[in-house]
Amino acid sequence: MENMIEVRDLKVTLAEKTIVQHMDLDIPKGRITAIIGPNGCGKSTTLKAVCRINPVSDGRILLLGKNIWDYSYKEFARKLAILTQSPQAPADLTVRDLVSMGRFPYRSFFGKATKEDQDCIDWALEETSLVSYQHRILQTLSGGERQRAWIAMALAQKPQVLLLDEPTTYLDICHQLEVMKLLERLNQELGLTVALVLHDLNQAVQFAHHVVVMKKGSLVTSGNPADVITVDLLKEVFRVKAEDVFTSAGVRTLVPMDLYEK
Repeated sequence: MENMIEVRDLKVTLAEKTIVQHMDLDIPKGRITAIIGPNGCGKSTTLKAVCRINPVSDGRILLLGKNIWDYSYKEFARKLAILTQSPQAPADLTVRDLVSMGRFPYRSFFGKATKEDQDCIDWALEETSLVSYQHRILQTLSGGERQRAWIAMALAQKPQVLLLDEPTTYLDICHQLEVMKLLERLNQELGLTVALVLHDLNQAVQFAHHVVVMKKGSLVTSGNPADVITVDLLKEVFRVKAEDVFTSAGVRTLVPMDLYEK
């Protein structure tokens, strides 16, 4: 299977502290990849290194076989979009204004929005079911609606890969499912490569095609979620006692029961 992104022997040091070391990571093209692991294990740090936000101390990161630092800023932004944790926007920004920001990689410094830009904005709003919300002030939306607006902004970039850092954090169960179903549909219908940091392991099992497990800044294992995310993995990586439960539809769910002693 062709990889969209390849990370090899990555090392990231921030404020003189090594957060990630000897990290290998593959993000398959046209698939949904979930990155999981305990708090503080380096998931977000790795994702930000892939997006050129965090500096890299050692190792290499390839996007479509090319070193990420060999892309120009605009060329890179046309291929990859990222949504970080709790993104911020001006209080008076409308949904359409936010989505239009995704077109900046396609404009000259003083360039105005073209018809192609407007068409892309309309398309992104349509894909995220936000057409009727486009003139609403962003801050008046629910958490789930705001998250869809940020995803729409990323879609307006027309990227080949979308990276998301804990996109379901702070959302209730309904809006979590709404966001995950949206990402699933975008992957299926558009062939969009999606990679996201998740804390909910059952979301990884249900929606991801590929999973990467991290612990203490390094790779533990990776592969098919059904094979990788097991009760043994929860014991080894999370110190959690869990049981497998199957729904009436045959969907496998991991139920945490207790903690193992340190």
